[in-house]
Amino acid sequence: MIIRPVAKSDVTAFQEIMKTSIRALCTEAYGAAATAAWIADDNPAFHFKMPEFAYLAEEDGEIITAGGWSLTNSVALHAAGHTANAGAVQAASHARINAVYSKPAFAGRGFGHKMMAYLEADIRQRSALRDIYLWSTKNAIPFYLSCGYTAGIDEYPEVAPGHKIQVRYMWKRLG
Repeated sequence: MIIRPVAKSDVTAFQEIMKTSIRALCTEAYGAAATAAWIADDNPAFHFKMPEFAYLAEEDGEIITAGGWSLTNSVALHAAGHTANAGAVQAASHARINAVYSKPAFAGRGFGHKMMAYLEADIRQRSALRDIYLWSTKNAIPFYLSCGYTAGIDEYPEVAPGHKIQVRYMWKRLG
């Protein structure tokens, strides 16, 4: 498996892996209607923003996993305080793992763990930040716990008009 930065030409692939993963892995947790509304192309509440540091993993030339992280000065569900550029690394107070998504056929095979390790190493390399956080869907909580994250409070954001889901704040202090 190779992990590489997302190029401009990869944005659609990143978003498709994200949507496919949400559809396959979140439907059981949140129901088919909420999940379909959440990832619908015309969903005005869909807050897709490419992470500041976005990566794709490939296996035998196929893009299979996507992940990324961003700098932030606030610990919030939709952190408006994300730093605009890498030059502001030291001004940020936290790093936020935006999420890790794998194509469903590759889920459970360790690719997500490898991407998480890569993202954490990238945070260590790029900055002195050691406080990182994320918001996990219900189905992904065991995955993030296995990566050493601590579970915190739950929030219930509206992911599409009329559809709220439960997500859990999780954090980790890098050593």
